[in-house]
Amino acid sequence: MPDLTIIEHHPQRVLEAFRRGEFDQIEIIGQADEKEFFELCFQEKMLAALAQEMPTPRKKEEVPRWFILAANLSLKLHLENSFMAFERVVRCGGLLGALPPDLASKHLDPQTKAILLDCQGFNSKNHYTRATPCDHDTLRKFSKDLPAQRWMDWFNGPVQRIFQGRGFFDPAGLFVGDGSYLFVPDNPAYEGSVVLWFDQHNHLVDYDKLSPQERKTAHRERCYNWSACSICAGTLTFMPRWRWCQAMPTSVRSFMNWSSNSCSRWARGWSNCSSWIAVLSMGKT
Repeated sequence: MPDLTIIEHHPQRVLEAFRRGEFDQIEIIGQADEKEFFELCFQEKMLAALAQEMPTPRKKEEVPRWFILAANLSLKLHLENSFMAFERVVRCGGLLGALPPDLASKHLDPQTKAILLDCQGFNSKNHYTRATPCDHDTLRKFSKDLPAQRWMDWFNGPVQRIFQGRGFFDPAGLFVGDGSYLFVPDNPAYEGSVVLWFDQHNHLVDYDKLSPQERKTAHRERCYNWSACSICAGTLTFMPRWRWCQAMPTSVRSFMNWSSNSCSRWARGWSNCSSWIAVLSMGKT
């Protein structure tokens, strides 16, 4: 039987628990902050622009792509990796408050103090009150049915052109190339992942060359190679390009070439933005 999560709206009790230091986890995004974020996205028509170029595995679009994108952003704002958390995130977050009232509403019942959700959905097929505009499994299937390469091509291409067109990248910024390893659960179902040896600081090591003492702290991790090209402008950092690939102990040269080409491509035409720095966090490779 799966674990059950029960949510009750008791702000005063929550504040008292905070004062006593009784909490296990704090989310980085609040309901009001998330609502303001999505209201700005709708106001600037950012979601519509990004969704227009977003790839889709569907011939018939019953749930609009802009909402698929918004729902995934909401999950990430709450640091959730499981699509099954979508209803909880919708109930606790600010996404519904930013949607048009005819599409979704969320309010507190003055008598029962319960949070009431009323969502219409998009395909007019449901004859019951919905708790979310679309089912969490719709989000999961949409993401899973597209190859990872198409998602990366979308983010590294159309998304960055939209960001650049809206002035996200400062010509006086500094490009940063960062290479690392992305650990995943030890499940061979992660396509293209490999298992490598790492030391206590999560640096890649050659197990055969370790001393007996060093081998005591070494551990095996299933992972991908993660390469990112970011631009730093003042106190802000944006990620113009990224990729993940099969992790290899000799992948530094490939990473350096990719970072240099990416940074040069973005710096082309920007006389003040031709400098970049590579941050190698790949251990002893």
